[in-house]
Amino acid sequence: MKMRAQTKEDIMLGVRQICKMVALSFAGVLVIFGAPDAFAQKKLTYEQAYRQCKQQVDRTYPTATETTGRYLHGGACMKQLGFNLKKSGKF
Repeated sequence: MKMRAQTKEDIMLGVRQICKMVALSFAGVLVIFGAPDAFAQKKLTYEQAYRQCKQQVDRTYPTATETTGRYLHGGACMKQLGFNLKKSGKF
């Protein structure tokens, strides 16, 4: 049995309408229940971020012999939290 062209168009319009309703429903759920607002999150101080990154680095590199990995990982963590590394006065 062949389908008429009009029937195929009706099916596609119905599918598009259902997809739109699903997308709008999903967006509504996110708005109501919880897409966290970036401005509502508290920004960490430099010292808090350093402490958090140090704990993360200590878990990843438990020994102090791998200093390059520790420095790179710590710097990347601080950068991810939005901070640049503080430079000492020696350089």
